[in-house]
Amino acid sequence: MRIVFLGTGEFARASLRALVGASLRPALVVTPPPRRRARDAPPEPTAVHAEADAAGLIVLTPEDVHEPATLARIAASAPDLLVVADYGKILQPTLLSLPRFGAFNVHASLLPRHRGATPIQAAILAGDAETGVTIQRMVKRLDAGPILAQRAIPISDDDDAGSLLARLAPLGGDLVAEVCRELAAGRLPPERVQDESASSRSRRLDAEACTIDWSAPAADVWRRVRACSPKPGARTWLLREEAMPLGVRATRPAEGEGAAGQVVDLPGDAIAVACGRGVLLVSEVRPESRRFLTAREFLNGYRLRIGERFGRP
Repeated sequence: MRIVFLGTGEFARASLRALVGASLRPALVVTPPPRRRARDAPPEPTAVHAEADAAGLIVLTPEDVHEPATLARIAASAPDLLVVADYGKILQPTLLSLPRFGAFNVHASLLPRHRGATPIQAAILAGDAETGVTIQRMVKRLDAGPILAQRAIPISDDDDAGSLLARLAPLGGDLVAEVCRELAAGRLPPERVQDESASSRSRRLDAEACTIDWSAPAADVWRRVRACSPKPGARTWLLREEAMPLGVRATRPAEGEGAAGQVVDLPGDAIAVACGRGVLLVSEVRPESRRFLTAREFLNGYRLRIGERFGRP
């Protein structure tokens, strides 16, 4: 079976690796072109590009996968199937119609819940007890195609977006390889139409969305910090004469009260900050342009006092 694989980051890398390991080597890999991660740094290939190079696969890096030359190259590879994971672009019918078996997408949620760009973060924000991966047939509407297979895992209180991605990526790889093996053997799994009444949409978390609102309940702030970690990272400011921007991670909710954003206790291993309801215990903070510090290191270095406030300047 001839597969064309489209993907970008670490989640997609695991799917590509699984296909190669299952003797389902893609005839062609399509990924975005190398990008600079910093202004003066050289362009770096995507995780999928690096994985494809290591496996000796043919790689295309178009800015627009729908440009005529790229579509012609994909069509010339005579694909039976497109496999898409974390590609980050809306695919048009002109591309989806090229392979005879259509296109399968590896999505990091239990569809129809959390369609869209940030399903892992959305599951944490929603307080879901579990999440998983879905293999779905791609249609024109985003993440709305029929489901071929799903696999679930629990979300622990210690999970953030980074740790959950690390657990979901190989799960998605194993599942898409299993579905593709079945298709190659002529045993395509039965498809299940998604329940539209149960659908929800995830949206990207930018720096503004990851700015802590201390008037929210502590449990909500805790989930937001986890959803924003490791990128773009939750942030706040220590409201001194000159407001100090701080990154925040390693938190947990607790009982307590006080004015929203106020430091109400300094137990040593954490900074207790009052929220709209309850208290958030903050174990690690990062002053601008520095590494993350433990609460004790921050207390010793910055002389934090009970009664000081965190919030927006």
